[in-house]
Amino acid sequence: MKRDYYEVLGVPRNADLGQIKKAYRRLARQLHPDVNNGDPECEEKFKEATEAYEVLSDPEKRALYDAYGHEGLRRGAGGAGGFGFDGFPDFADLFDNLFNTFGGGMFGTSRTYRPTRPAGPAPGEDLAIEVEITLEEAARGVEKEITFEGLTVCPSCEGLGTKNPMSVRTCPDCGGQGRVRTVRQTMIGQIVQTGPCARCRGTGEVIAAPCAECHGTGRVYGERTVSVKIPAGIDTGQRIRVPGKGGAGERGARAGDLYLHVRVTPHEFFEREDDDIICTVDLTMVQAALGATLMVPTLDGEEEVTFAPGTQPGEVKVLRGKGLPHLNRHGRGDMKIVVRVLVPRDLDEHQRRLLQEFEDTCGPQHYGDRSHGVLHKLRTWFAG
Repeated sequence: MKRDYYEVLGVPRNADLGQIKKAYRRLARQLHPDVNNGDPECEEKFKEATEAYEVLSDPEKRALYDAYGHEGLRRGAGGAGGFGFDGFPDFADLFDNLFNTFGGGMFGTSRTYRPTRPAGPAPGEDLAIEVEITLEEAARGVEKEITFEGLTVCPSCEGLGTKNPMSVRTCPDCGGQGRVRTVRQTMIGQIVQTGPCARCRGTGEVIAAPCAECHGTGRVYGERTVSVKIPAGIDTGQRIRVPGKGGAGERGARAGDLYLHVRVTPHEFFEREDDDIICTVDLTMVQAALGATLMVPTLDGEEEVTFAPGTQPGEVKVLRGKGLPHLNRHGRGDMKIVVRVLVPRDLDEHQRRLLQEFEDTCGPQHYGDRSHGVLHKLRTWFAG
């Protein structure tokens, strides 16, 4: 069973249009899905409040509802001789299609198209901008000052649209509804069309002394700066939603949201793979053979890393928990160090002789198991 519309908005049955609008705006601020992180219960209540407002703010619908309740609205309170379409879906679809085609009623009935957005100042638009951060900033998280251009609250009237609040009046053309009706008689019947009021532009109010800077809209185009916290672990291609930091709404209406599209700039030393980071460290031939301890850069600063004797080219040493933080959860990725062994060039005669002596004294046992080497695999392949 549907709840009583007056109960939904929390207004008495003799409430005037101003009380109804005030009650709906209060509920809309509390229940809007963007304010409640998409909570399904709040979303349903928001839809219920919007439905109640659309009925009670319309004099004809309100009169029908007061006389016949929800059933009267559902069946049009006897429109077209009391015939309702609810039990006849095929006929209802046909009539709806004809209505959408011709823009009005037919067969002597009248139907009205109304915008889904309630009358009132227009909300602000959502904005999207790209923001660049370094890999170190992605690892630690960072708070950045983002500067961009968009609609912002008028500094002259502070978003009111006028410096004299007493000059705001209910629009005489639409009676504060923000919409006006036109009725035309056609060969297919009476057509009733409803559209935004041209005088108040759908706000339901007119300003006798509008602000000279914003012309009564309460907002101007200009440069804005917003402080945004970027969480640790974020990666290129991900976005951050900042509620209420987009374009300003008209005359105090809800502002839009700001969406930041993140781009992490390439690093000169590290490569990123999900939450792991990869780097390459060079060892000389002697360091690889004898072992070495080097100072290696990490995201947390330089760290002493020991490479065991006999380290081979392409070996990977893993430093656990030295990668990037996992976004919105505990723990960090790893740091993977890929070893590259440097072979000396342009040796003089003395150096060549020393290396040859080393080679002559170094038997196969010093090179470990070669069964998995490239040459062994090629010989096996050619041998079938």
